[in-house]
Amino acid sequence: MTLNIFFYLLVSHVLGDTIFTSYRLAVLKRSQRLSDQILAISFHSGVHALFAGLLLLILGRLWLKGALLVLAIHFSIDFLRCRVEMRLFGPGRIHVKRSELFAWISGNSGDQKKMQMSKLWPWFLIHLMDQGAHLGSLYWIALVV
Repeated sequence: MTLNIFFYLLVSHVLGDTIFTSYRLAVLKRSQRLSDQILAISFHSGVHALFAGLLLLILGRLWLKGALLVLAIHFSIDFLRCRVEMRLFGPGRIHVKRSELFAWISGNSGDQKKMQMSKLWPWFLIHLMDQGAHLGSLYWIALVV
């Protein structure tokens, strides 16, 4: 049952990070104004909590506990990631946009200098650690709900 719950939480995570987010929100999460940043990350984490809660409710699990855990943990992970990215790449900007990443993967990158692996490794490392932390937290939540 834990893997089933984890799968549903993973679906909610993908929905929150891909379909129900925007470039503007991603930039706002890295705002120099702390209040704007907290508001943006709170909204983003709330979307994740909403989807997680709905899917846990469908499964008949402790949906409120799961949603609150997703909210708190997702906020913490994203806040830390955004602070690190702001320190490395500057506030109010995205180092690698989703469209740039897909263009790079398909070999159609418009900015070859920016998309060189020697310049991308810090972003890849941050992204890998961020997503690993999210996956680990979702598995832990699946165990406790």
